[in-house]
Amino acid sequence: MVMQSLADRGSVRRRVIAAAVTVGLLLGSVASALADQATSTSIDRGATRAAADAHASGQSGPTFSTSAAPHLMDARRADAFDHPASTTVRPAPVAKHVAAPAPAPRPAARYVGANHVWIPWLGLSRSVHLFPCSRSRDPDNYVYRWGCAGSNNVYLLGHAYSVFKGLHDAYTHGRLAVGLKVIYADGAGRVTVYRITQWRVVSPIDSAWAIASQSRPSMTLQTCVGPTGNLRLNVRLVADR
Repeated sequence: MVMQSLADRGSVRRRVIAAAVTVGLLLGSVASALADQATSTSIDRGATRAAADAHASGQSGPTFSTSAAPHLMDARRADAFDHPASTTVRPAPVAKHVAAPAPAPRPAARYVGANHVWIPWLGLSRSVHLFPCSRSRDPDNYVYRWGCAGSNNVYLLGHAYSVFKGLHDAYTHGRLAVGLKVIYADGAGRVTVYRITQWRVVSPIDSAWAIASQSRPSMTLQTCVGPTGNLRLNVRLVADR
């Protein structure tokens, strides 16, 4: 009986120890769980506070400290790193003053001068010299204005072998035509455009038609033609109205 009682007490003691061990283990698990929960709560509160700070500063997300998490980059610096142009404020372009183009200069008059004649269809441009009506000496190698012509009749003469060779050749080759222009600048620099109306070939003594006064501003051109230059070509022109 005594032995049975001692055995029972030993059994009870073992159960008590086992229960104490179990309770200790349970308490340790509970303590560990509470510690984990506290740590998680602290992390959540830190993240929440970081999010609130980010929202207040205008950021789109939380900002991490590179010292606490060296593998992470601040969101703004990351954006600047990936898209440098998006964070760079470029100065507004300065408007350049473009000067208005200068007006084109007016073209100079094509025919300017005094005592000068131009015959474009002959490629002729010559000074004009005076041949007085009283002169008895033969003409030199110039274009002359003869002083014996009547009023309104600018009478120009020249040698067929030189200054008026082009006029001679135009006649002999059939290139004279009504309407061809001759431009003349008088002694005062007044420029007049004349146009051919007709022409005649006459003897040297038949000068009445060539030198006659005209009812409107006119011109007469004279040079020699014929096998021996024994005839005179007289070309009549009138001024453009």
